[in-house]
Amino acid sequence: MNQLKDMCCNSFFRKTAGDLAEQYGGAQARTMLDGAFSQIGGEEADKFSGKQLNHLEGFLGMLNAGGGQKLKDHIQSKGIDPSLIDGVMNLIGQGKAAPEDVDGGVVQQDAEGKFDPSQLLSVVSSLTMGGGQGGGGMGGFMKLLGGSNGSTMQNIIDILQGLGKSFFNVKRNSDPAVQDWDQAQMPVEKDKNFLNWAMSILMDLLFPGKKPKAVIEERKDDDINPDKKKDPEDLKKWFDGHPEIGKMQKDIFDDIFDTTDDDKEKTDDDVPLVPVPRDFEPGSSCLDDASILFLNTNLLLEYRRDWRFLYSSRTHDRSLEAMTAQISWKGPTLVIVMDDEGHMFGAHCSTSWAETQDDWVGNGECFLFSIMPKMAIFHSTGKNENYQSLSGDRLAMGEAGGEFGLELKSDLSAGSSSGNVETFDTIQLSRSRDFNIDHIEVWGLGPQPDADDERRNFAPRRPNLTITGGNADVFDLDSQMM
Repeated sequence: MNQLKDMCCNSFFRKTAGDLAEQYGGAQARTMLDGAFSQIGGEEADKFSGKQLNHLEGFLGMLNAGGGQKLKDHIQSKGIDPSLIDGVMNLIGQGKAAPEDVDGGVVQQDAEGKFDPSQLLSVVSSLTMGGGQGGGGMGGFMKLLGGSNGSTMQNIIDILQGLGKSFFNVKRNSDPAVQDWDQAQMPVEKDKNFLNWAMSILMDLLFPGKKPKAVIEERKDDDINPDKKKDPEDLKKWFDGHPEIGKMQKDIFDDIFDTTDDDKEKTDDDVPLVPVPRDFEPGSSCLDDASILFLNTNLLLEYRRDWRFLYSSRTHDRSLEAMTAQISWKGPTLVIVMDDEGHMFGAHCSTSWAETQDDWVGNGECFLFSIMPKMAIFHSTGKNENYQSLSGDRLAMGEAGGEFGLELKSDLSAGSSSGNVETFDTIQLSRSRDFNIDHIEVWGLGPQPDADDERRNFAPRRPNLTITGGNADVFDLDSQMM
């Protein structure tokens, strides 16, 4: 680490930092930078590489020379959502009202109008380090919220939306996966769904112990007091359970402060927030940015890196037969449906699709989900194993008494959904039980499996029995115990 600090003081790094300072704040910033070099050090500095310190010196020079407006212009040029800008300005001591009780303080000016480098390092480290999966820490999130005394629900919702929108704006400039999704998406309002996303990850904070089905059906999420404050300890437990928040926070503020670790390749991330869409057809997906983030962060880690495009009613023939030809023996999948009333929903399917007739495949990793009008995951109940079924007449997920959690008819023009199935703890996904399909798409998850292996391992089960009169078909029972 000392070697890196020495590098920070050599002529090359000093010149580079000076160039950055002059770019941000003019000739005066370059002059002011000389004094800043001698002030950086100590425990906070040990958290950063020499290259990161070099860039932070340039940022400090911009602050000392350009002040608040220069900082605001810099943040806006990065594509940061307006809902985050006030929080950032406050942290740098340039906001309308700096928070009174923020862990680590804000970057205040001294009597000569200069900023304390050690305070800057403290703020940057809290925003970009210390969280789960290498993300930014809870301390930084609390700073954005305005202090360690908790924050109102409205503020939490606003900051979450700002993080989501800003993350995609930042990644749009650098991440090939996000750039590919821009091509794969239909013309959509990319940031329209971030309120739904924010509410979906707040469910366990607002309604601990309650399942999404109960929250939505009882409309509890429609009656949230925006002025209610949450206890900091509750916020910490919730934050620790959602590492995606810290990862977004880190990426955004690494971009603002130019502290990205350039030596780490993007492919080193074992749990990317945005998957790479493989083999897609342009304009084939109805998913917006928030929907992609929501679905990917609810998948098993092994499925989060790559999604393989298999079928879209925009680019393939609209029929179950055509879709079956595209999705059979392709491993786990996501099926996404949009009906003609604007509801978006679907299923995560754990097992390769192939014709099962009236039998079933799949396991408890399957789940149903809703994206619009609300985002939620509806997991398996364990009450039966009627997860996935495919015939020439229908594709179905979940069943009880002839009702399906999700059913798609043979011509893919219509389907049905019921909230009264035993397989999943689900709501009715569409407004009416029967719905018309506007669009459907299917993505394969993870590496492409070997089709012959998939066929060998394919073992459909007969439907779960309702046994009456003490009689049961022994072969049927055997099939369910496989």
